[in-house]
Amino acid sequence: MARRPERRPCPSGRQPPAPSRRPDPYPLACRPRLRRVVALICGVIAGARLWSDAARTARDEAAHRHETTATTLARVNSSSTAARFGTPEALVAASWRAPDGTSRTGKVAVQPRTAEGTTVTIWVDDAGAVTRAPRSAAEGQFGAIVGGAFVAGALSLTAAGVVGLRLRRTEAATLDEWESEWAVVEPLWTHRRRS
Repeated sequence: MARRPERRPCPSGRQPPAPSRRPDPYPLACRPRLRRVVALICGVIAGARLWSDAARTARDEAAHRHETTATTLARVNSSSTAARFGTPEALVAASWRAPDGTSRTGKVAVQPRTAEGTTVTIWVDDAGAVTRAPRSAAEGQFGAIVGGAFVAGALSLTAAGVVGLRLRRTEAATLDEWESEWAVVEPLWTHRRRS
């Protein structure tokens, strides 16, 4: 059985002062796993909130946007900017019926080189103004997932930065404290005076 080494007294006969209680440089809130779990939970909560908001927006858009057909009133000029640069759509004058049955005219997006009198599908709002198609559920779900991941990542990075700064300050304070304690203990252990 191994013997424990005896504790030798200080050569001067006096014991060095007891070290002061130093703060734990890694308190419970600073543990990396805990930070990640909290960030993940916050990301899931934010994602769920975004998911429900996206679903509500999709339902609202589906209720207030209507698919209808429009008839072009002019031919898309082949020298238009859209035709020259190969963009997928050009604006042309067209007429359509609003949800209340009134006739409307305005500009609609069509493929370049669309002939006059062509029927195209458009989306209109309750007032009959041209709008984009309602968002699909998949678009809202993807946005919610991206938003939740962003919240979790941003929170995790922020927490890591705050903890890193706090640990630097704690380490600096601890080193200052050790230095002041060593100034008292060193002469007792080495039998020399500090200048």
